[in-house]
Amino acid sequence: MKRKKINKPVSLLVVALIYALAFMAAFWSVLELKIPSPLWQMAYANLIATVIIYFFSKFTDNSSLYDPYWSIAPILLSFYWMLPNIFMKTVSIYQWVGLGLVFVWGLRLTLNWMLRWKGFQDEDWRYVAIRRKTKNWYWPVSLIGIHLMPTVMIFLGMLPLYFVFGKSQAVPATGPWVLSVAIIVIAIVLEATADFQLLKFKGNPKNNNKLLQSGIWKKIPHPNYVGEILFWWGIYFFAVSFSRELLRLFLGPGLITLLLLFVSMPWMDKKLREKVRSQKPEDRRRKKDKS
Repeated sequence: MKRKKINKPVSLLVVALIYALAFMAAFWSVLELKIPSPLWQMAYANLIATVIIYFFSKFTDNSSLYDPYWSIAPILLSFYWMLPNIFMKTVSIYQWVGLGLVFVWGLRLTLNWMLRWKGFQDEDWRYVAIRRKTKNWYWPVSLIGIHLMPTVMIFLGMLPLYFVFGKSQAVPATGPWVLSVAIIVIAIVLEATADFQLLKFKGNPKNNNKLLQSGIWKKIPHPNYVGEILFWWGIYFFAVSFSRELLRLFLGPGLITLLLLFVSMPWMDKKLREKVRSQKPEDRRRKKDKS
């Protein structure tokens, strides 16, 4: 499928404007409806923002427009839920650390997407594969599977933090809190290292049609996905360190883990196997001789 090439900086600017419009419209809708609970305010706002972004995805014929939502929405959710306590100056240092970690994770992941995305002519290969399979049904499938489903997962994954960031001067159990922070930090470092190595590898023209089999990618299969799983469980245990009652809110990280383990990883493995099979015979013989 051929798309008209648009300058990358212009594409990123358009994406930023679309997201600004989506979130402002979502916030305005919440104010107009006068929803009392901050929890349901954000649930409704996320739904509205996602539908607006879907509309522009369809308009630009590129579902990758939704991709940065995964890393931007958690930042906005966290900040919004903590905002009353920020104004009241009743945020504990433990809560500030949690908010800071979500910001670092989200901003880094968004930056990685910006560096990797080539513009509106570039759509994620998984979406291209879904488009080929579903054909005329692609956009209904995109609405449910590529836009709404991840938004629900994000909300469920962040849900435990609502009960932490909404409290005044919340204090956790020290041991579990330190452990959860360590898990989140390890997750961020692991993802950042994996993404940096992959970006550097793909940036070298000599590596076209080759597999990254060095660095952290040699030691850990799918280190970026492993880091993502660790992050969401780290968020879960971070919240649990404040209240054991939040143990019941495991659905979010659980669903994200299942998605990555049984959909994303196998799909990526299949693509890598196809990539190996597509290599020239002499390239495969050269690799075999080196080993």
